[in-house]
Amino acid sequence: MKPNKLIITGWLLIMVIVISNCKKEDRSPYGTDGTAPDAISNPKVTNLAGAALISYTLPDNENLLYVKAVYDLKGVKKEVKASMFQKKLLVEGFGDTEERTVTLYAVSRSEVVSQPVEVKVKPLAPPILNVYRSLKTDSTFGGINVKYVNNDSANIVFEVLVIDSVGDWAHVDFNYTSMKQGSFNIRGFPPVERTWGIYVRDRWDNHSDTLKVKITPIYEEALDKTKFNDVRTTFASYIPQHQPLPNSGIPMANAVDYSSSYPMKNLYDGNITSMFHTKEKYDLPLWIPIDLDKSGASKFVLSRFEIWQRTGTFIFNHGNPHHWQIWGTNNPKIINSNPDNTDPNNGWVKLGEWTMTKPSGWDVGQNSNEDIQVATDGQEFEFPNGMPPVRYIGWKNIDSWGSIDGYTGFFHLFELSLWGQKK
Repeated sequence: MKPNKLIITGWLLIMVIVISNCKKEDRSPYGTDGTAPDAISNPKVTNLAGAALISYTLPDNENLLYVKAVYDLKGVKKEVKASMFQKKLLVEGFGDTEERTVTLYAVSRSEVVSQPVEVKVKPLAPPILNVYRSLKTDSTFGGINVKYVNNDSANIVFEVLVIDSVGDWAHVDFNYTSMKQGSFNIRGFPPVERTWGIYVRDRWDNHSDTLKVKITPIYEEALDKTKFNDVRTTFASYIPQHQPLPNSGIPMANAVDYSSSYPMKNLYDGNITSMFHTKEKYDLPLWIPIDLDKSGASKFVLSRFEIWQRTGTFIFNHGNPHHWQIWGTNNPKIINSNPDNTDPNNGWVKLGEWTMTKPSGWDVGQNSNEDIQVATDGQEFEFPNGMPPVRYIGWKNIDSWGSIDGYTGFFHLFELSLWGQKK
């Protein structure tokens, strides 16, 4: 064998031996001292919502590695560990306020445990019960509206049921949240009274009671987007100039397509991956007018709309809308100087104003998993009750996430859908 090959072979053997020894060491305890550490002392309990915080004094043992708490959770033994640098630990997941026992152990580097120390904990009402008590329901277009308060910002799930045709409970939807308060809607039901059930559960599968209510959904239908039409050119000279207006002093103008690859028709083509994108660095607000029925046969009392943001790194950022208004009219050529006009046959009527918020509340450019999920699923907004029937709408984009309170910017969305009552 050549010398070079002998050297290489020798080094390989050394490496194998070293790796083998490392693996053996990884399987062994952190230490070889078989002495049990002293027990923790002075335990103090602070009862919390569905949990308890236990503080204590650590033993003065050099071989101490961590403290563990052992407790029963719905018949399953749970362990929580806290390092030797901490003097407290949290036990959680309790679905009621019953008193229970938690056993604490000090553990050495050799995984030898101390004598047990038992403490009693009596958790406060868990978040699911507090949320359950806050539930308020009402009828809404196509379904039921549920409002809630979640003061603990707990990660919870709302499960929604209905009584089916044979009298059994049937699951229809669920809603995840960690927001302190909010509401959600379950849609897609005809205007027929039915019995609904709503309960709350958490990540430990604790359940609240089921709230049972009788609700009759309000009639609505999805607008046929194949009948929508871009009327920017047709009514370019008829844009209502109500505040807010461009800081530059020039009149608010129609949005301009960024390129032929991102035309306005993409906004309502039924595809939540194609995009309408306007030119950048244009004066804000921008105006985007749409004819809801190019045949001229129908007007609509609008109930709600849903938008799908441009996703990826653009979620709650870039040109996705942040603050906007929607106006409506039946005669775009009539410009009424009164911003509070309520007659769509005599000018534009302000149908509503919205500011998009992030579930996490984090800064632009930082998104939680819930932020990403909400944007991907589509975001729903309701029109105020009592709005008149209109044929045309104008989306007035006041600012976008990449230009909050800015004077110039742009707009993009994957898709816009609307619902209402045809008149």
